[in-house]
Amino acid sequence: MSGTDVAQKPPEETAGEEQPTKRGGNFRAFLKIWLPFPVILGALLFFQFKTGNLGKSEPPPEEETGVFEGAGSGLPILLQALQEERAALQQDWEDLRFAERRIFLEQGEIEERKEEVQTLLTRVEAKVQVMEEERDRMLGQLARVYETMKPDAAAEILSGVDVETSTEIIRRMKERAAAQVMASLEPKAAARISQRMLRIP
Repeated sequence: MSGTDVAQKPPEETAGEEQPTKRGGNFRAFLKIWLPFPVILGALLFFQFKTGNLGKSEPPPEEETGVFEGAGSGLPILLQALQEERAALQQDWEDLRFAERRIFLEQGEIEERKEEVQTLLTRVEAKVQVMEEERDRMLGQLARVYETMKPDAAAEILSGVDVETSTEIIRRMKERAAAQVMASLEPKAAARISQRMLRIP
C-alpha cells in the first residue's frame, strides 16, 4: 500500500458515512411533506362523523316541493277530499247540536202541554163526577115519582123510554113497586129490562 492510497482512504470512509445521512434526511423531508395530508383527511372525516353530516344525502326534489314520497300528483286531490270530508263532518255535528237543542225545547213544550192536558183532564173528571152525581140524583127522584104512580101508568111511560134509562129507574125503585111496574110492562120490554139489570151491577 502506497502513501497515496493511505492518504486517499479517509475521504472514502467519510463519503460512506455521509451517504446514509443524506438518505435519512430525504426520508424525513418526505414525511414532513406528505404526512400531514392523511392526518388532515382523518381529522376532517372525524369532524364530519362527529357533527352527523357524514353519510347524509341531499333531500330529493319531491320533498322540497312538499309532495310526500309515493303520493305523487294525487296528493292535492286527496287533501281536498279530506277537507271536504272534514267540512261535511263539521256540518253534521252542527246539525246534531241544533237537533239536540230543538229536542230539548220540544221536550220542555211537551212537558208544559202534558201539565195542561193533565189539568184539563182533572177538570173534565171533576165535571163528569158532578154530572154522574146529578144524574144519579135525578134518577132517584124519577124512581120515587114512579113509585107513587099506578103500575099501569108507570109501565106505559117507561115503555117510551130507552132501555138503559128505564132500567136505572126501576133499579132505584122499591122492590114491591118495581115488581108491579115490571108486571104491567109488555113481556118483551120486561125481558129486555131484566137482561139489562143482570148485566149492570
